[in-house]
Amino acid sequence: MRPWPCQRNLGNILEAAAREVGLELLEGVNVRLKPGRIPIPDLVVTEAIDFDRPVIEAGDVRLVCGVLSPSNAATDKVLKMHYYAAADIEWYLLVEQENGTLHLYRRQGRHYREESVTKPGAALELTEPVRATIRPEDLVP
Repeated sequence: MRPWPCQRNLGNILEAAAREVGLELLEGVNVRLKPGRIPIPDLVVTEAIDFDRPVIEAGDVRLVCGVLSPSNAATDKVLKMHYYAAADIEWYLLVEQENGTLHLYRRQGRHYREESVTKPGAALELTEPVRATIRPEDLVP
């Protein structure tokens, strides 16, 4: 499946930021959250990994990103969010394509707490796990 322009543009921003701190940006990879639970997030920022392995372990993931569409919004906002937090992935970034809003969540215990909401006209300043400025209008062509 061809990635949404929004996903590709976000990946370009995060890839440069990840490389600066020795991390990797990967798109559409298998992430093992626990035995038998292996979702395929839109984008992940990870530690250096072995590309010969078929899955990435959740412990190597520093940030997971989901690009919401009407068909997957409920799954990404509820189910996957719960699974990622339970797997101890510290950061979760959700992008709402329809309105250009960015939601950044940080793990607190076994759940996520919303750190920030960024709407078009504003900028999300990521400081962890990478340093990047993300403007919603830069994600949509």
